Amino acid sequence: MVSRGTCYWIGSENPVATAFLEREGFTIKPRSFESFQDFSQEGFYFYLVEDQGSPKQNDAINLCSANRLGHFVLVWTSVEHELAWYEAGADHVVIGPPDDRWSANIHFIANLLDERKKWQETEEKFTRAHEDLHATVESLEFASRRFEALFNGLPVACFTFDAQGLVHEWNSLATETFGIEAYEAFFNTVWTVLDPEETGAWNQQKVENLFAANQGIEFDWVFIKSDSTEVHLACKVVCLTNRRGEVIAAVAGNLDITERVLAQRKVDEQMREIKNYMKVMERQRLKLQEANRQLRRLAVTDGLTGLMNRRRFNELLDETLDRAIRQDHRFSLLLFDIDHFKSLNDNFGHQAGDEILIKFASVLTNTARRYERPARYGGEEFAIILDNCDVAAAQLAAERFRAAILAEIWPHRNITASVGCSTFSGVESARGIIEQSDQALYHSKRTGRNRVTHYRDLTQEQLNAA
Repeated sequence: MVSRGTCYWIGSENPVATAFLEREGFTIKPRSFESFQDFSQEGFYFYLVEDQGSPKQNDAINLCSANRLGHFVLVWTSVEHELAWYEAGADHVVIGPPDDRWSANIHFIANLLDERKKWQETEEKFTRAHEDLHATVESLEFASRRFEALFNGLPVACFTFDAQGLVHEWNSLATETFGIEAYEAFFNTVWTVLDPEETGAWNQQKVENLFAANQGIEFDWVFIKSDSTEVHLACKVVCLTNRRGEVIAAVAGNLDITERVLAQRKVDEQMREIKNYMKVMERQRLKLQEANRQLRRLAVTDGLTGLMNRRRFNELLDETLDRAIRQDHRFSLLLFDIDHFKSLNDNFGHQAGDEILIKFASVLTNTARRYERPARYGGEEFAIILDNCDVAAAQLAAERFRAAILAEIWPHRNITASVGCSTFSGVESARGIIEQSDQALYHSKRTGRNRVTHYRDLTQEQLNAA
C-alpha cells in the first residue's frame, strides 16, 4: 500500500471513516479546532473536519474562509452546512454517515492529492529550474558585460567573425582605427567592410582556409580609410572552438604600425640615399685611385718609352742593394748607350731619334727575363738591374741583350749599343755600382762600340784611361 502522508482529523474520530482513510494510505492524527489557525504555516496538509453537532462549527467555517491556503480540506457535515463550507473554501464536502460512498470519495480524494502532490513537486522543480535559469542569465549578462568591457578595453583594433565572414563584435578602437562604426560592420562580411577594393588583405578564400585549417594566422596589411589615408596594421587571427574542437568564430586583433612603417620607410629612403652617395663616393674613390695610380706611374715612368724613369731606377737600385746586404747575395747592373745616336738625330731629326728610343726600349723589355728590370737612365742611355746575378751571369745577360739589339730591324739605319757591367761584391754603394758600370761602358765605346765590358775585366791602366 502506498503511503500518502498524514490526515489531520479535526473533530470526533469515527472508526469507519478512519478505516477508509487508512486503507487509502493515510496516517490519522487528531487535531483540535484551534489547530485550524495553523493553516498559515508552510507546507501541504490534508485536513478532515468533522462538525457533526460541533459547537465550534461556525468558528471552523470562518477559519477556513480566512485561510484559503494550499491545503486540502475535507469536511464531513450535514446538508444544511454543505453550502457554507464550500463558500468558506472547503475542497470537498461529505454528507451523511460513513458508507461505500465514503470509500469512493476518499479514493477520489487520495488520487486528487497524489496529482496535487505531483503538481507541487513539478512546480517546485520548475521554480528551482527558473531560479537556476535566472542565475544563469544573470551570470551570462555579467560575463557579457565583462567581455564587452574587456573587449572594448583592448589596446588593439579587434573584431570577431564567423565561418561566413560575418562580423559579430567590433570594439571601440576598431571604430577609431578604421573610421567605421560598429553598427556599420555588424552582420556584413569582413572583406566587404575592410577590403572593398579587393586588394587581397581580406577575402572569402582566406576566411574559408582559416576555418578549415583551425589554425591562427599572422600577416601585415594596409587599410585605406575614406579620406585615402593609409593605415598599416599587423594582424593576428585566433580561432575559437567549441567543446568538439570545431571552429565557431575567429578573433582578429590589429595593431596599428603606421608610425613604425613610415619611420622604416624614412630609414629605408635615407639608406638608399646613403647607398647612392656611397656609390658616388666609390666611383670618385676609384677615379681618385686611378688618378693616383696614373700619377704614381707617371712619377716612376719615362714618358717617352714607358720604362722606369731614373727616379724609380735609383729607388729600385737602393732596394736591391739593401736586400743584397741583408741576404748576402750578389746582383749586377747593365748600362746601355746607343751608338752614334747624335748623328742619327742630326741626319734624320729628333722625331726619328724618339722613334729609335721607343723601339730600343721595346727590344730591352721583350728580351728581359722576370727578374730583369729595364729603365731609361737618361738621353740615349738605358739601365737594367739583374737581381741575384754574379759576374759570369751578368756578362751572358749583357751579350743576350746586345745580340737582340743587333738582330732587330731598325728604321733609317742599323742600331747597335755599347754595354757596361758591374757586379756588387758586398762593399760598394749604389753610387759606386753606377760608376763602375759607367767606366765599363766608356771602355766599350772607346774600344769600338757594339760590345760588352765588365768592370772586373778592366786593368788599372784602362781604369785610369776611363
